Amino acid sequence: MILWKTVSTRVTLEMIYDEVKRVNKRLSLIEDAIEEVIVKGLPEVNISEEKKEEIKRSIQEMKNGDCVTLEEIKSA
Repeated sequence: MILWKTVSTRVTLEMIYDEVKRVNKRLSLIEDAIEEVIVKGLPEVNISEEKKEEIKRSIQEMKNGDCVTLEEIKSA
């Protein structure tokens, strides 16, 4: 016979908020790492300074939440 103990965990709004903050922080660190890889790799690629700046602007737009739909990309 197996006896199950019931553990009552009370989840509060503050606990949820704290977890969301931690996830946002981790995502920010991942974004920063990806940006670092892209930007550090740019000098190895033979592209113009204008294109490099365009890529950096695009990264900043993504960080700001600016986006387009997949359909907009396909039709570009």
